[in-house]
Amino acid sequence: MKILVRIILITTITLVFSTSSQATNKIITISSGEWPPFVSEKLKYHGVAARIISESFALQNIEVKYTWFPWKRSYNNIKMGYSDASAVWAVTEKRSKEMLFSDPVINNVIVLFFNNKKFSNWKSYDDLSGLIIGATNGYFNGDEFEKAEKNGLITVERTSIESNNFKKLLANRIDAVVAEIDVGYDILNRISAAEQIKSIVVSPKKVASFTTHLITSKKLDNGDDIIEKFNKGLKQLVDTGKLDQYIMESRNGLYQIN
Repeated sequence: MKILVRIILITTITLVFSTSSQATNKIITISSGEWPPFVSEKLKYHGVAARIISESFALQNIEVKYTWFPWKRSYNNIKMGYSDASAVWAVTEKRSKEMLFSDPVINNVIVLFFNNKKFSNWKSYDDLSGLIIGATNGYFNGDEFEKAEKNGLITVERTSIESNNFKKLLANRIDAVVAEIDVGYDILNRISAAEQIKSIVVSPKKVASFTTHLITSKKLDNGDDIIEKFNKGLKQLVDTGKLDQYIMESRNGLYQIN
């Protein structure tokens, strides 16, 4: 009888410990594609957005595991229930029908990077007349930019590889580049020395802006809970200034792995 009681007691303690461990060490999987400096298998912390996401969940006692796929497959992994969430995505009408969106992880801003000799603190597209602006094929830079290009108010020179725009800018072959600000800094940190980067100036005026988010499927049973817990952790990072700190670290190239 004593032996039986001991076995039951040990089993009960083990189950309680196991349950407690699971409660404080839950693991969720996040499917993602490559979009440096925000998310990348090749960056420290897997990029600035991934770090923000991981630490937001950690504040809620949730561990994150990343899996890496092409973007279309990452999205389908969520739809099929193979992953708990995916990072990071802009809001569209189609996605809103299928997915739950977190609070914004990154406030994405499209700006103009200038050679400092040709810097323009522009107010309207008329101010950019006579300058050659580098852009990337297939990238949407906002309605106003596209309209100004179509109407001939600005001169745009396009390339299929975004880093080529910045190489031409550093070589004074074009006057400006239109790009998402953090993507632009990431490219500059990868292709040029710190002294060269000092010759590049970013105009304070936005070309366009959008936000990107953590998403999970509306079909997932605990999808609302995942988003709620993430948003709580994210707010803590915002309130403590950590989110802004991580973004500035990324812009300074601190998440690059040599």
